[in-house]
Amino acid sequence: MFEKLTIPKSFNLDSPGLVCPFKGRLEEITVKTGRAYLQEFAEHLCSLFEQGFKVQSLLELRSDFIDSLLCRLYKHFGLEKFPYLALAAVGGYGRRELFLMSDIDILLLSSVDPLPADAKSAIEPFISFLWDLKLDIGSSVRTINETVMESRQDLTIETNLLERRLVAGSYLTLNLLKDALDSDTYWDPKSFLRAKIHEQIERHHSYKDTAYLLEPDIKNNPGGLRDIQVMQWIANFHFNARTLEDMLKLGLLLPTEFEELNICKGVLTAVRYALHITTRREDNRLTLDAQKSVAALLGFGTEGNAPVEHMMRIFFRSVRRIRELNSMTLQLETLRITGHLGDDSPVYIDSCFIKRGPLIDIADPEIFKAEPWRMLELFHVIARQDDVLGLHVNCLRQLREARRALNFYLIEVPRCREEFKLIIEDQNCLSTALPLMHEHRILSAYMPQWESIEGLSQFDMFHTYTVDEHIIRVLKNLAIFSHSKEPPHLLFRNIYNQLTEPVILVTAAFLHDIAKGRGGHHAQLGAREALYFCQLHGFTQYQSRLIAWLVENHLLMSSTALRRDISDPEVINNFAETMQDEEHLDLLYCLSVADIAATNDREWTSWKDTIFRRLYFSVRQALRQGLEKPQDLKLHARENQQLALLQCRGITEENARLWWAQLPLTYFIQYTPFDIAWHTRNILRHRSLEAPLILFAQHPEVDTELFIYQHSGRFDFARAACVMAKKRLNVISAEIVQTKHNSAICTIKFQAIKGGCIDNDRLHNLRRSLLAGLNEEPNLQGLKPEAFKSPFNIPPQVEFLENSEAKHTSIEISTLDTPGLLAKIGITLKNSGCFILSARVTTTGERADDFFTIINAAGTSLDETEKMQVKGALLKALKAPSLQAV
Repeated sequence: MFEKLTIPKSFNLDSPGLVCPFKGRLEEITVKTGRAYLQEFAEHLCSLFEQGFKVQSLLELRSDFIDSLLCRLYKHFGLEKFPYLALAAVGGYGRRELFLMSDIDILLLSSVDPLPADAKSAIEPFISFLWDLKLDIGSSVRTINETVMESRQDLTIETNLLERRLVAGSYLTLNLLKDALDSDTYWDPKSFLRAKIHEQIERHHSYKDTAYLLEPDIKNNPGGLRDIQVMQWIANFHFNARTLEDMLKLGLLLPTEFEELNICKGVLTAVRYALHITTRREDNRLTLDAQKSVAALLGFGTEGNAPVEHMMRIFFRSVRRIRELNSMTLQLETLRITGHLGDDSPVYIDSCFIKRGPLIDIADPEIFKAEPWRMLELFHVIARQDDVLGLHVNCLRQLREARRALNFYLIEVPRCREEFKLIIEDQNCLSTALPLMHEHRILSAYMPQWESIEGLSQFDMFHTYTVDEHIIRVLKNLAIFSHSKEPPHLLFRNIYNQLTEPVILVTAAFLHDIAKGRGGHHAQLGAREALYFCQLHGFTQYQSRLIAWLVENHLLMSSTALRRDISDPEVINNFAETMQDEEHLDLLYCLSVADIAATNDREWTSWKDTIFRRLYFSVRQALRQGLEKPQDLKLHARENQQLALLQCRGITEENARLWWAQLPLTYFIQYTPFDIAWHTRNILRHRSLEAPLILFAQHPEVDTELFIYQHSGRFDFARAACVMAKKRLNVISAEIVQTKHNSAICTIKFQAIKGGCIDNDRLHNLRRSLLAGLNEEPNLQGLKPEAFKSPFNIPPQVEFLENSEAKHTSIEISTLDTPGLLAKIGITLKNSGCFILSARVTTTGERADDFFTIINAAGTSLDETEKMQVKGALLKALKAPSLQAV
């Protein structure tokens, strides 16, 4: 028996129509009274929900209410005098499932073709009045022939017509439509089945084929309400089964499956209704900022994140079950309608498992109950079969039943541990076997640690998926990137395909977030879990320690690459010391890339690929030359100068070296020979002593680089940041070099608001704005306070980092990313008497982690008093309202 999922709020009151106070009202119909009537009724529905009336009853009540209103308006606008007209409800309205803010689909049908002019003239004000009432109406006015022809061209129309019912007008006209549709052979059962399954596959793809999005669409996500409707539509079309009860009678659902599906549907229906109450709009996306209110309405509580976490776990378990039931039912419907599941002639893999086309089946229905370790063997077999994509309905039904009968975790059984290790040692497990084990809850049945993260939300502003789904996507990324020919994945592919023991990386990826949700540092807790897991599964001591090390340090490369100055040799050497050797570096690089790319679809960019490659190769070089031999910076600088000279066309070596003599040694470390040559050529050709030199370099699909040369005075980064903010540009990084003769170089890498380069017209406009803005005091005029709303409440943090280099101070600022943030920081530091030497800006989702090196007015590092003053000023500024460009 399955575990029942329940919502704390009780919905057990029936027949809300008996307490509806609106029957017989609205004698005089005007736009004003109609809107008031509708608003009053909406509030009444909210009250009934709070009182605990069954949500399905509320859906039917609103449908009946709209029926009554439309009937009255149908008569009011004189449509009754046209005996050939019918007003039909279709779609969700047709099946009497109108949520609080659902749209209302209607069909005005004429048996006379073409539609007479007088009827058309009467229909137009009727529909206009519905819009004036602010009803979200989806209306169609067609003849019977037009309706049949439209249904041929549009699967959605054909589907909506399955749920038609008469609201007002002629029964005869609606019956004539039924006869016309029944006699039309364009959509036969097989073509309708194929079209609806294809439509579902495409819809699932649009939601990344997962039900585990942190902001799921209750209706359209895989496992959402639409998946239930697809099952019903196919059953309705071929078997005339309009309800789940009809499907039960036909044997498409077993009694336990029928009960389970109704319970899960009830969960999603209640969540969707509460969402409509919260947002007061037709919105099916359960956003993070709405989840707290929805959880409170459903009785989960209001304190902290626990209510949301509890609600979402029930939600995710419901959609998982719906997805399984959808898969089984569609297979059964396909078998009933077509007689087969594609090319499903049985091919015996061994005595236990059978391949039926792309699905796997079992020879003995009792095998999983008799020998539970066979549940693991099933997925080991799948890993060895390249063309198996899923489970046959017979296999899935028995697997679900056996899984639910377990009273222990499979990891407790030695034979199960052997099978699990065989699975993760097989490289084909990444794409199909492990994702299917997750989808069908075998991973939760295997180990309690996985069960504890199943459906666990992440309140960290940049993850798109739950913890368990994120891990599965990391594993999938290992498979995808190891074969990818895309430029951002080439280094990953080269490293991965040279690994001697990929199972180490696979195991570390599987366990890297296993300890989330327990409080404390999940990487450290996870390392202990990883060590125990490895010992339990027979890994060697070296393998176990390496896997645990990867889990403990899986955030290190990301934090170093994105939040530290990786041109600093000290940073590189410290990182190299932690790596110990190239094997650790290679494994951590692959894990880090797969991890970042699995947070959301926007995280792994060409820019991040560039930064990570730079860190990887710098550390590898340090490891190869030996940590006991620190890099010779003067030699490195001389080598870069020699290479730059080769590219300084039109510039004499003497002039180049005279200019370079003014620059600090670090300049020749930070910039490439190409950059040094580009800077040198343009500076030596620049004649103006007053106007700054402003140039741009486009890096296609990555970013744009701004180069500014100022002849005299310290460069004021705040001025540039203000201009960039007003132009709605994302600054990624900035470097400022002050010469011995008091001139300055500043390079700023930036992107358009949605990433990538900006066009030339915007660059010309930006150049003009910079020429003006660099001569003005920095200000945020032109940026207005924004009503910035975020579901996250993260207090700003300011931290001064230890640095053995006493000439400057390193500061890290973490806060919510808001428009104008960098400009605000720049102005605050300037007003505190500080100068910015470099900046590294990392934005992940809605979180900003900004790293700066700064000096005080005397050109030295900050003392403790200055640090306290700067920290206080920054915290005050960051708590002020955010700004946006106007």
